[in-house]
Amino acid sequence: MYLGKALKGLQTLNLIDSTEVPSKLRRCRVVKLLHATIPERVCIRDTPEYEDARKGFWALEQAQCKPHCIIQPCNSQEVSDVMRILRNTGCPFGVKSGGHGRLAGESSVSSGVLIDLKRLDKVELSADKTSCKVGPGNNWKNVYGHLNPKGLIVVGGRASTVGVGGFCVSGGISFFSNRHGWALDNVLSFEVVLADGSIVQASPESNADLYKALRGGGANFGIVTEFTLSVYPYQDLWGGGIAYEWQQADDVIDAFIAYGNDNVGNRDSSVILAALNYEGQWLYHTDIEHLKPTEPDRDSVLGKFLQIPSLGITAGHASLSERTDSIASHTPKGLCNGYYTFCTKVDKRIIKFFFETWRAETDRIIGEHGIDGAPLADINFVPQNIIDAMSRNGGNALGRAGKEPFLVYLLERNWSNPNNSQHVWKAMRATVVKTLSKAKELGKEDDYVYLNYANPFQDVFDGYES
Repeated sequence: MYLGKALKGLQTLNLIDSTEVPSKLRRCRVVKLLHATIPERVCIRDTPEYEDARKGFWALEQAQCKPHCIIQPCNSQEVSDVMRILRNTGCPFGVKSGGHGRLAGESSVSSGVLIDLKRLDKVELSADKTSCKVGPGNNWKNVYGHLNPKGLIVVGGRASTVGVGGFCVSGGISFFSNRHGWALDNVLSFEVVLADGSIVQASPESNADLYKALRGGGANFGIVTEFTLSVYPYQDLWGGGIAYEWQQADDVIDAFIAYGNDNVGNRDSSVILAALNYEGQWLYHTDIEHLKPTEPDRDSVLGKFLQIPSLGITAGHASLSERTDSIASHTPKGLCNGYYTFCTKVDKRIIKFFFETWRAETDRIIGEHGIDGAPLADINFVPQNIIDAMSRNGGNALGRAGKEPFLVYLLERNWSNPNNSQHVWKAMRATVVKTLSKAKELGKEDDYVYLNYANPFQDVFDGYES
């Protein structure tokens, strides 16, 4: 059945005016309409196909949502057909790309229709090997698997299980960002289905305002059905983790700041600075990546981390797929997950205060409530190289171009019992509030909130360009 005929049938049944139809019945008829339009794509509740589709979520809270049906379109026209039906019936819906969101409703929905983009999994390299069309149904493992054997990369995620869609429209910190910028600044064009079902291209030459808005505006302007990404030469990495005793804080933080401030030396490197609790022992930890297959020189920005006495080093030669699989293995599926983020200007005192505060808050809730899981706090340095890339192709929506380097902080934790969620969120919020207060006291506050790490309690767009 063609969509036009389907909508005409809806009008005959008087279903478009949603106020005249009970919501449950309306959803049932929406399911029937979707099934009549693209029958092989609709997964109905209490069927094996439906339950299998729900397993595609990473976080427990997302997987627990039960949409009335799940529809899995195969191309942009089918997404358009679905959008027109949902728009004209007023049925609530959610959109899932890779399903790596953390909280219920982030890319899931209860009782409405879930549009699952998993079948939009194109990875198509251009003839000149300078760009690649990538569908939002991919995760980075699939993309890297296509490109890396050809000696090519795109600016993508550091964990292989992260999805393409949300990553590219919300930020996209990558191993390769010091060289090429964030993922959103490496999107050459978007194919987008708008709320009215129309399919448009957004690029610097066509729908330039939409193109800019999609580069940092998240999933608020339409459903992206295809990304055209810049492609770069690739070689294997030398990277991994280094663990340090808590007393090494000053040396580790000094090395981290030196890395971020060296705009020449850091172009072939990536560092995440973290504090974590491993089997009851608090440690400092760095994930270092040298974008070459050899160990970095001892006098380089990464070499400084190797010079500090450590508890152990797991770094070595690896492919990009191996490194991103390794990082993904530390964030298993099926648990409750919480993220909380904020930014400040660069200051050693704030970094140290942040980690000490998170340790104290975490120890408190473990002692009071016996909460399991892995508490982690980490920081990404956003150097001048990345900020300069934000002016590319007319700039993005973030409003960071021309500003000084800054730090992106992330609190993340998983736990098994949903009843403990309130305690975890309380500890996270206390850490953020105290650290932001410290930053303000020192004149180092920054109102930007990195969308890929944000939670529903945070006002992300208040810190964007007006």
